[in-house]
Amino acid sequence: MHDSGNLPNPKVRFGTEKLPGNPRCSCGADGEPAERHEPGCDRTWEPFVDHQTWALVGAATGLLSGYRGGAEDDPEGLLSCLASLSAETQSRLPEAVADARGQGCSWAEVGSRLAISASAARRRYREYVSWRAELDLLES
Repeated sequence: MHDSGNLPNPKVRFGTEKLPGNPRCSCGADGEPAERHEPGCDRTWEPFVDHQTWALVGAATGLLSGYRGGAEDDPEGLLSCLASLSAETQSRLPEAVADARGQGCSWAEVGSRLAISASAARRRYREYVSWRAELDLLES
């Protein structure tokens, strides 16, 4: 297991997206560790990797491995658990995008939250968002 003090470069690539290395925050303390932010400030404006993300993913993979009966120190099991978590996360994105659009978020806002352009977000999720909006109309 790696030490959380040895974080990867914050400008990590996630798929085709490039995560910001100096994320914005509602309190204005951009790029600062969580300890230097005001209490209750919103650090969810942009996706980024930090020690909290690192620790949470480590905990999630450890729990999933344990639930599935795997050994904590098995690198092949870790790969399977990471792939499972990644697939589940990706499968939830269309619904989250549809919810955001339904609450009035623009494609630019959605793209910013996903670290992609507005046009890429629209291209990737437009069909699902349209289908979900039609479904919501039918159900109401």
